[in-house]
Amino acid sequence: MVLTKADTLDYLKNRITKSRIEDLMIVTGKMYGENRKQILADIQSQFKGQTIVVRSSCSNEDSSETSNAGHYDSILDVDADDRDAVCHAVETVFDSYKKDLPDIRNEQVLIQTQTKSIISSGVIFSREIKSGRLYYAISYDEDSTDAVTSGSGGKTIYIARTAESSSLPERWGVLITAMRELEDIFPEYPLDVEFAVGADLTVTIFQVRPLAACIKKLQKPSDYKEDRAKNDRIFGELINKIKQQYQKLSDLLYEKQAILSDMAFWNPAEIIGVNPHPLDFSLYREIITKAAWNQGLTTIGYRVVDGDLMYRVGNKPYISLRKSFLCLMPADLDEDMVKKLLAFYDRKILSDITAHDKIEFEIVFSNYDFTTEDRLQELLEYEFTKGEIQDLSNSLFRLTDRAICNFRQNRMQDIRSLNGLKVHRENIRNNWLMAAKDVNTSIRYFIELIESIKQYGTPKFARQARLAFISKALCRSLSAKGYFTSREIDDFMMSIYTVASEYDSDFQDFAEGRITRAAFDEKYGHLRSGTYDITCETYEERDFDSSKASETAKKQRQRIERLKHTPLDPEKVEQALSDIGFGVDAKKFVEFLKDSMEEREYFKFEFTKSLSLAIDILINIGEMLNFSKEDMAYLTVDDIIAVYHKPETEIRRIWEQVIAENRKAYTDASDMILPDVICNKQQLEYIEMVEARPNFITSEIVTGAVVILEDEESKRDDAGAVDVADKIVVIPKADPGYDWIFAKGIRGFITKYGGVASHMAIRCAEFNIPAAIGCGDVIYNYVTGLDKLTLDCKNGKILKEE
Repeated sequence: MVLTKADTLDYLKNRITKSRIEDLMIVTGKMYGENRKQILADIQSQFKGQTIVVRSSCSNEDSSETSNAGHYDSILDVDADDRDAVCHAVETVFDSYKKDLPDIRNEQVLIQTQTKSIISSGVIFSREIKSGRLYYAISYDEDSTDAVTSGSGGKTIYIARTAESSSLPERWGVLITAMRELEDIFPEYPLDVEFAVGADLTVTIFQVRPLAACIKKLQKPSDYKEDRAKNDRIFGELINKIKQQYQKLSDLLYEKQAILSDMAFWNPAEIIGVNPHPLDFSLYREIITKAAWNQGLTTIGYRVVDGDLMYRVGNKPYISLRKSFLCLMPADLDEDMVKKLLAFYDRKILSDITAHDKIEFEIVFSNYDFTTEDRLQELLEYEFTKGEIQDLSNSLFRLTDRAICNFRQNRMQDIRSLNGLKVHRENIRNNWLMAAKDVNTSIRYFIELIESIKQYGTPKFARQARLAFISKALCRSLSAKGYFTSREIDDFMMSIYTVASEYDSDFQDFAEGRITRAAFDEKYGHLRSGTYDITCETYEERDFDSSKASETAKKQRQRIERLKHTPLDPEKVEQALSDIGFGVDAKKFVEFLKDSMEEREYFKFEFTKSLSLAIDILINIGEMLNFSKEDMAYLTVDDIIAVYHKPETEIRRIWEQVIAENRKAYTDASDMILPDVICNKQQLEYIEMVEARPNFITSEIVTGAVVILEDEESKRDDAGAVDVADKIVVIPKADPGYDWIFAKGIRGFITKYGGVASHMAIRCAEFNIPAAIGCGDVIYNYVTGLDKLTLDCKNGKILKEE
């Protein structure tokens, strides 16, 4: 297809039946230059009494190599009866060509009737534009006909190419029907179509061009026509499998349609990503979401909930919201109240799914704080009686008061367990390093490490994590109720000295020559940028450029040192405690706030040492059997346990087959686009990208250059380091292995995934680093297109800077 925009629309005008094209006129530069008055008269005659749009239709646009979308001017809202306005619009469009073309005599300008009564307008692609996946991608707006194409706004929907038009919302059903007709007319390439849907559900086509971004990815564009039907059929089979998988999962959870979230409660999208390898997923499941997630909470007073918390749809990990809601309820609630609360929580999350990464703050009542009584009043609107609300209040108060009062005792028990984990780990490490390596012995060491993590590590971490969350909620509510200002709470958070603070201090000592690399690695060498990812290097394997110690990091460290002993005013704390009635004094209460947050990070740091050693052992097993780290990533924990005691030749044969099968299944499922929250199986083929509400940390406002660490390796300099100093760092997910970032003096931090009480939110609060945690796809994609931005945490905004 080598037609211009105008030629294409003229060609289609009498060939399409599922959509329409507005009345049009094509004017060339030569025609206009030779007979300007007549052309203007013809325009006024043809479009008398109408509003018109004067559009570019340059030969430089709409090729298979480049679209140049929006490169040349188009003028909207032109009164066809106003000769001067028409003249100005036509000449403005022609003049815009001159920046690229010395001769515009054969170039065209397109004049059309301006479409009215539009309910949606934008662009639809016949392939997902980033990697060519088999989805119709719709970017649209409901207020402006050019918001999407001009880059000033828009929403995004992905629709599986095999979806039935009748199963979609009406406006998108008629658009997909129209799009399929256009694909049949132009079958050689994927298409990029500018459209509008009217109030009467009529589709108007403004532009049809090759989707240049996807054409470049096709190895043999000539095969596109022949392969399209076959690829759509194969993809349709995959979609059906995923829908069946979701239905089986709903049946397993005894729900008609399970509500699943990729960021609720144990936020897997932040920790292992949205497309984890089988090993990453199975490790996280085995040591956290299989049992430990609930075991650690029941000892505080929460409800016992059996079974897995995390499930997989395609490759993507999801948390069961029903189980999350259940396990965050006090154990002493009666069953009628539990059912009533579950119905309320379901109703709340379905009314605003952007709260799925904030369920502890915005959906559930999981602890008592200084704002609880105010929040509980909402239940009156949902047919809860005053007596039921009081019972819930009393239950939450008892749970929280006991958690605070028993904190020291619980911490001592957990520390003893953690010491047991350390001893067991060091014994295994020594035996593994000293003994002759053989596969079965190494598998036994791996199994023993995983079991010790499950027994001594993660249940204790889960308890400490919940206590830290209670502390975070209490701090937020102290500010919300006016006992302290946001600045006072920010400064208090900076006074909390966690392992991240210690890492920052030790890195500066290493950078300035006060400690050796060996000493630094002894403490931090086990960390990985992907804690559960076998393909990621450990810190010990990485090159840290210590010659680039950031001045910003030094200043940041000095400020933290100044605030290290910043207390909360004891008189204000006493007043708050007097008002709420907790059974501790101000000193013990503040100790709980600080110590619980410190212990959370310490416990995570310690159990990841055992996890890292287990991964090192797996890497070694792979080497003995001639499997790479990338190969081993396609095994699961169950695959590893299943071959224990088998001969090495048999293990290699079994794993070779399993790796091949799992790799194929993983690759196939990687082509799926899945929503952040699944509420029904229709969402598996109709994915509306909802704009998330970022969790802004601190009340600072900063402006700086953007560095994107989506592909960390591509950002390394000749010394192997990543230059993030004084930059606003943007990253999809950030688990504990990315703590090195905070020692580099970054200016700000933005993530696609993450919750208000997640690891990185706590880190940023601790270092007083302005951050937007958990931006979601829409905002994240916008941010990654910027070179410089302003992060306004005070007002909750991310702004483009020129």
